[in-house]
Amino acid sequence: MSTKTLGERSRVTRRRNHKACKRCRDQKIKCSGSRPCEPCKRRNLACNYDDQTDKVLVTRRYIDGLHDKLASLERRVRQSESPGTANQWPSSPQHDGNASTSASRQAFSQPTESALDLSVLKRPSHGANTASEAPLTNPLAFHTTDWVPGPTGHPVFMGTSSNWAFGRRVLTMTYERLMETPLPTSDLLFDGNVYDLKWNGEREPLAQYPTLPTRDFALHLINAFKFHCCQLFHLFEERAFMKQFDSFHQDPTGRSAVSALWYIHYLLILAFGQAFVNQPSKVQRPPGGDLFLHAMRSMPDFTFLKADPIEKMQVLACVALYLQCIDCRPAAYQNIGQALSIALEHGMHTEMQSRYMDGSYVERCRAAWWTIYILERRMGSLLGVPMAIAEESISTPIPTPPGQPQISSALQLQVRFAQTLAMIDQTVYGIEGKLDSRYLGATQSVLRRIANITEQLNESFNINENDSNCGISRIAAHLHLQQHHCVILTTRPLLYIFLQSKLGHSESVMMRWLQSETIHCLLRICVESAQQALTILSHLLDQGLLETFLPFDLDATFTSTIALLIAAVVDPSLLHDHSPWSQRAYAILDEMDSRGNSMAGMTYSELKMLENLLKRLSPGWEVPTALEEHASAEIIDTCTAGEIDVQSLDIDFSTEFGLYHGLDAEQLMNLADSLDLDSLAWPLPGADDLTDKST
Repeated sequence: MSTKTLGERSRVTRRRNHKACKRCRDQKIKCSGSRPCEPCKRRNLACNYDDQTDKVLVTRRYIDGLHDKLASLERRVRQSESPGTANQWPSSPQHDGNASTSASRQAFSQPTESALDLSVLKRPSHGANTASEAPLTNPLAFHTTDWVPGPTGHPVFMGTSSNWAFGRRVLTMTYERLMETPLPTSDLLFDGNVYDLKWNGEREPLAQYPTLPTRDFALHLINAFKFHCCQLFHLFEERAFMKQFDSFHQDPTGRSAVSALWYIHYLLILAFGQAFVNQPSKVQRPPGGDLFLHAMRSMPDFTFLKADPIEKMQVLACVALYLQCIDCRPAAYQNIGQALSIALEHGMHTEMQSRYMDGSYVERCRAAWWTIYILERRMGSLLGVPMAIAEESISTPIPTPPGQPQISSALQLQVRFAQTLAMIDQTVYGIEGKLDSRYLGATQSVLRRIANITEQLNESFNINENDSNCGISRIAAHLHLQQHHCVILTTRPLLYIFLQSKLGHSESVMMRWLQSETIHCLLRICVESAQQALTILSHLLDQGLLETFLPFDLDATFTSTIALLIAAVVDPSLLHDHSPWSQRAYAILDEMDSRGNSMAGMTYSELKMLENLLKRLSPGWEVPTALEEHASAEIIDTCTAGEIDVQSLDIDFSTEFGLYHGLDAEQLMNLADSLDLDSLAWPLPGADDLTDKST
């Protein structure tokens, strides 16, 4: 048994043999490892080392960079050897029953000569990236036009994952390419440009205070707020809030009996309640705007305000959510960011284990924290900005309120979807902007994560199509729409690059990627998610449960519709006719517009404008000669009219379209596992490659 001490054994372990030079190795003598080594130095001989077998440690980024350089060099060599063959198409692969499908995909992916004057699409584009210049990048992650001029002249940032930015990029790119003129922006949707609050932010004494509702009507408004908002977010603590509510209405002087912060909180909740229950109007001020403006004018400076941090966070969350509802996204993000800062300052992102805190306070903090977290993640994603706090910095558990299993399950799912949004932002949209195995690897990871969430979603909030007497619950619909949004957000960069290629902004040869089974499956799941989202929204419309003030249903309608419009043009085998789906979307937007949501009418106009433009890329479309000079004006009129043809939208969706079960967890997992991560690698797939894969 060895008697060496621990220190001696550790010293033996740390001993490292030096690499011997060639002469010492050949002579089998001890080498000092220095350069030159001591034996060679004493004999005044040349000392040489064999460095070819050395192991070196490099980063994956370095290796990927070498692959990109090699691929670029190979493309240049191929182009120099075979000039003029870059746009030749491979013959359709013939293999058993898949031959017709592959042939149809190939036919659809080729440029359509009859759809548009080829002189328009063949002109060189400033936005085109030729294959010989650089590896293909994700234009939504790193794009050269990340700003557009706003209505006031200030540049507006186009965030990576922003739905608004995606729609504006698609509309601008399509319009300018086909109409050969800049896109007019005077009647387009911009943040903070829909409603006029008639306030510049200065806190001045009010000349006239708004009339507050009576006690019974105020209770009605609070209950409406609870139904629409509090199933999703923890925006007020009902017991403590209603205690001050009673004091407020019992005291003749009103405000003297309650805290100033509670009064502001009360005004904000009433503003939401009015937006949910009041009859629509066409005034420029948003519903509940008077009460919201009164709350904002009365808002103290939180820098020096000594108040309950949880109540401060909830007030700021209410402000942020209301601003998001009236399409003031930057202002909403600023307020939710301030609420997040307060939470971080008080350590609410930690486990909060201390003898100085009682259990009830910790539970309150956790409930408030996760609401702020969910709103920050969703608002950040919709604005297209990086997430404010890293996931690994958060250790506080998700609360499980007793006796409320549905609320608890919904909170868990919302947190998981918010975490997925962060993952999408950091990987799909932030992975060095490369559309290659890294993008597909990130997509694979996201789809696996969504599959895991889907299992819990379908177990807790299943949408059952077999029970015709049972409608969709509002909270179940909201969660399923979040699921579909994550799928569309992950896969729509592919739609964008193929539309770019179709318009001539990048090499048309890239359309051959549509023949890849992996790429086609990803586009297929994107289309299916968009269709299922519109189906859910249509059933909500039929049940009278469509949200016309909260922004989430409007976002889902826009995101799904634009994906289907692009898919039908990029590859008609994905969607032969988008009309039933676009008509369904227009009916949803019409309902929102008729109930006072001005953003819905503007969204309809932009989608209709894009639809008319994309028709020019459809097979067989030709502009009548007499109308050519008026084509641009007609498309602009579609956008500026702002009127929805309700008669053409009289469709009974509940009978024509069955309710989907939703995405299946096993289906998503199988798709993720089947992805070929080299499907976006250069060189592009040829007929032989596709035939081999199909065997």
